[in-house]
Amino acid sequence: MNDGPVRFEEIDPQTYTQSQKDVTQKVAAGRGRVPTPFKVWLHSEKLSHAIEHLGTMLNTQSTLTEREFELAIVLIAQHWEAPFVIDSHIKFLRKTGMPESILTSLWERKPPAFETEREKAIYAIYTAFDRKEIASDEVFANAVKVLGRDGLAELIAFLGYYTAVSMAMKIHRMPVPTEG
Repeated sequence: MNDGPVRFEEIDPQTYTQSQKDVTQKVAAGRGRVPTPFKVWLHSEKLSHAIEHLGTMLNTQSTLTEREFELAIVLIAQHWEAPFVIDSHIKFLRKTGMPESILTSLWERKPPAFETEREKAIYAIYTAFDRKEIASDEVFANAVKVLGRDGLAELIAFLGYYTAVSMAMKIHRMPVPTEG
C-alpha cells in the first residue's frame, strides 16, 4: 500500500519565501501547528494560501463536533487507503471519547454501532459515497434533519478536503509515525 521510499520533501523553513512564512503563520495561529499535509501544499504558494482558509475553517469553526469530523476523516482516509491519515485520525478520534468498540469496528472496517443519530447520519452519507452511489432520499433527508444543511455541507467539504489530505500523504508515501 505504501511500498517504496518516502517521496515527501519538506522545504527548509530557513528558505521560506515571505509568502510561505505568512501562510504557515496563519495555519499555526488557526490550528496551533502546521500539519504535515500542509507542508506538501507549501510547494505551491497559491494553493497553500487558498487551502489554508478552508482547512482552518473546517477544523476550527465547523458546526460538526470534533468527534464527528474526526469520524468523517477516518472514513475518507480508509476509502483512499491512506495509512498515515488513518492512524493519525484514529488517535484523534480516540481522544474525543469515541468508544473503543466503535474504534475497533472502524479499524476492522465493520459497520459500527454508533451512539448518536448524527454519527449514524455521517456514516450513512459516507457509505453512499464509498459505494459510489447518490445517497437515497431517506439518507439525505435524515442527514439534513440531524446535521442541518450547514452540517451536511460541511461534511461534504470535510470528505473532499480530506480526500486531498489522504492523497497527498499516500502519493508521498508518508510513513505512519511511530510512538516515541
